[in-house]
Amino acid sequence: MADIEVEGERCFVVTGATSGLGLALTRRLVRLPGVRVVAPARDLARAGALKLGERVTWVELDLRSLAAVRAFADGWRGRIDGLVNNAGVSAGALRRTGDGWEETVAVNHLAALQLTVGLLPHLAGGRVVFLGSSTHNPEYRRAQRFAHRGPQFTSIEALARGSEEAGASPARLGFDRYATSKLLNTVTAIELGRRIAGERVAVYGFDPWMMPGTGLQRAMPLPVRFLWATVLRMAVPWMAHASTPERSAAGLEWLLTVRPPPPSGQIFGVDRLPSRTVWTGAQAPALGRAVVDESLALLGATLA
Repeated sequence: MADIEVEGERCFVVTGATSGLGLALTRRLVRLPGVRVVAPARDLARAGALKLGERVTWVELDLRSLAAVRAFADGWRGRIDGLVNNAGVSAGALRRTGDGWEETVAVNHLAALQLTVGLLPHLAGGRVVFLGSSTHNPEYRRAQRFAHRGPQFTSIEALARGSEEAGASPARLGFDRYATSKLLNTVTAIELGRRIAGERVAVYGFDPWMMPGTGLQRAMPLPVRFLWATVLRMAVPWMAHASTPERSAAGLEWLLTVRPPPPSGQIFGVDRLPSRTVWTGAQAPALGRAVVDESLALLGATLA
């Protein structure tokens, strides 16, 4: 991969910028004075067709390949003001990456951590955001009403290998893997906030709330996709903790740019307040150490 160099502008790296929240955020950021967005994308033809202007630089990157993520980070030159680990997948049937890892954990968590670790030397004074979700909280009743029973955490290696629960439906397993990946992101944001001095790099989690109509459920069974794209989308104005990509992007832009920056290691919601749906278990130091240490070991990486 060719070197990537951005000088003389504020620079934000946003994954998953071709649709949904990532696209809405990118459109907001490039309206700010002196801002450039570098957006990794798997399909450059699709990305270019969005015509977001010359202040968006698309770079080919498949987050399913951890080697490609490392190469992207290794080729970076120049300072980064903010990294948004927004890209995410939610699959029903078990799918594996070319590396052999279960796709949901690989893309949503491992690739995000690999990218963060690789770009840390360029983020001095900047901010990192991991995308979470209230589905990570097994005690959150609203998520339960939408068939989420919460994360099923065992170990990073077991999750990455994609062990299955006998007798569970593909949809159930897809919900579980997604919720678990969001637990990992939430825990990682909190733990990196402990390990990395906030004045060096501030690390946050962001809960975009439920955003029906986005492409997140495109790999789920047809009834789930239909409900997501129609009924729930129309009900957003009357639902608590439901949002649109545009509204959630406004909250995320605030988190990336507000001065002074909030304390590192916190999880924020769309309303720009500390999230009230963070599971108390996600804040346990022992779980934080286990998730980050096991993930770094699997990646063969260390915090710079």
